[in-house]
Amino acid sequence: MKIGIHVSTSGGIDQAVDRAAELGCNTFQIFVSNPRGWKPTVLDESGIQLFKDKYQAAEMTGAVSHSIYLINLASPKEYLRKLSIDSLVTSLENTGRLGLSGLVTHIGSHQGDGLEMGLDRVCEAIEKILDGNTVTTTTPLLLENTAGAGNLVGKNFAELGEILKRVNSKHLGVCLDTAHAFEYGYEIHTKEGLEKLIKEIDQTIGLDKLQVIHLNDSMTDLSSNRDRHEDFGEGFIGKKAMIRIINYPALKNIPFIMETPKLKSGEAGKEFIDEIKSYAK
Repeated sequence: MKIGIHVSTSGGIDQAVDRAAELGCNTFQIFVSNPRGWKPTVLDESGIQLFKDKYQAAEMTGAVSHSIYLINLASPKEYLRKLSIDSLVTSLENTGRLGLSGLVTHIGSHQGDGLEMGLDRVCEAIEKILDGNTVTTTTPLLLENTAGAGNLVGKNFAELGEILKRVNSKHLGVCLDTAHAFEYGYEIHTKEGLEKLIKEIDQTIGLDKLQVIHLNDSMTDLSSNRDRHEDFGEGFIGKKAMIRIINYPALKNIPFIMETPKLKSGEAGKEFIDEIKSYAK
């Protein structure tokens, strides 16, 4: 089982590997740029090499990066779409230079212009991002499902599947966030609901396109449409259901990465990761 958390790159990007290793993780997620700003972070070659050396020495696999929070590929504002495209291109390049397995990104909001218009903008933007003349890396772009609030695109796997179908690129995949899925309305707290979701994923995007899972419990109830992460087993999804998720046969080889409060604050340490690992059958 590949289990990790989102770790800080404070003090140097290579420090992320050290932090993940200290917690007993065998994978992880990082930001390759300030998540709250458009200005890209410049990665020097010595820092990249040190990161890669540590990553290889730690024998970790499946680690990914996450895009900045400002991305909106569905925006009616052309300048905002261009900023989003440029940011994702730079982040993809840096993700590839680090030897990571993918760049996870939120998609954005059509801001009231309608889903179809939003999908058109998203697909056009992704085609520009993945154009061989734009990026030199083959690192995949991974689209994350949303909790379904407002006019966000990507709230269900039918929408994500439509994007993958239209763009039709081997460098495009999906990240499943369990909290977002539950908050949208997928009943993954039950055995039947989880099986229904997996079947939908297989039919709409293909399980081979599901390349990373954000293993987050939810602070808010089913169909709340409110994006609030909770620690493993302490939210409305619950421990029994979370254990069922990590042991679901079709998911067992996919990296699980947590982005939850105690892990982010440092309250939960190696013992928490070890406990979750112990549930894997």
